[in-house]
Amino acid sequence: MNEPDNELCLVLHSVPGLSDAKLLALLRHFGSPAAVLAADRNAWALAGVESAACSALEVARRRNGHPAAPWSVPRALAAMRSVGARVFAITDPDYPALLRTIHDPPPLLYCRGDTEVLRAPCLAIVGSRKASPAGLRMAAELAAAAAGVGLAVASGLALGIDGAAHRGALSGGSTLAVMATGIEQVYPRRHRGLAVDVAASGCLLTEFPPGTPPLRANFPQRNRLISGLSLATVVIEAALPSGSLLTAGSALEQGREVFAAPWSIFHRNGRGCLRLIRDGAGIVESIEDVLLELGSLHQLQLNLESVVSEADSNDALPAGQARLLALLGDTAEDLDSLVIASQLPVATVLAGLSSLELLGRIARSPGGYVRC
Repeated sequence: MNEPDNELCLVLHSVPGLSDAKLLALLRHFGSPAAVLAADRNAWALAGVESAACSALEVARRRNGHPAAPWSVPRALAAMRSVGARVFAITDPDYPALLRTIHDPPPLLYCRGDTEVLRAPCLAIVGSRKASPAGLRMAAELAAAAAGVGLAVASGLALGIDGAAHRGALSGGSTLAVMATGIEQVYPRRHRGLAVDVAASGCLLTEFPPGTPPLRANFPQRNRLISGLSLATVVIEAALPSGSLLTAGSALEQGREVFAAPWSIFHRNGRGCLRLIRDGAGIVESIEDVLLELGSLHQLQLNLESVVSEADSNDALPAGQARLLALLGDTAEDLDSLVIASQLPVATVLAGLSSLELLGRIARSPGGYVRC
């Protein structure tokens, strides 16, 4: 994507009153940022945008960004240019395939580094900021082992376990750092050098526009992206409660596997992990403990990456997608019901539903999925 494309995305992101959900719906309806901005307010209204947001869209289009935004488009473009960043929409072929399958994917994703890493199978490794020496060692060694078998490692660039996981992955492979700030900022500041290393052989990602400071509310929101990018999530250490447990919860909601380290009950940050294991998380002591679970989920990623070419070919559907489509009608069906009725693996059902949604054959509703 070149700078004019970056500019179109920033113009859309500057519109006050246009929620992420509405922007997501607009992009899916029109197919690209350029097509959204080329439409008129009648077309926007038909796509479900309220009158006030339609007026704001007109202002943003006319003025190359909305004046009420907390940042200007030229300033945001300059910030992105200063770190070599780009932004792409959910309709872009480079948008991570697995991330599309979560129920609330970011409509726009800002990236810095090698975006080819986004096509690699990924393992999330998260944990406490106030980690023990044993936890830091386990995170680094597990990340290095994951990188050694071809997995990229996703984490949140935080102190403690996150930083150890990024460094471990960089020792022999690639890593993804999901940020809770604008793409040109690094938090915590002491990880600025680590961020440079990540961008050199991996990728920095954020859903927040340039100029966004490290607001407390942004950190739980970004956690769903860490798990959404990944085939599975490993929690190394976690207190009760903690952000790492929120990431694990997001992974479960997204149909991904969750693993936790089996600490002693006397370990300071072991209680969260023991709670996860009690609730059904897999025990992880080495990379071999997670590799067996990644096969079918990696196939989900590969299936999703072929959706664009399928959409361009013809209307014929693979057998699994046709079976799912036949089960859907005007009444919403949730994921569990479709897995039971189709007798297909969860990974196959997720891949099929995402493919059908991108092909415009089905749509999401509050209760699940309906046929278009």
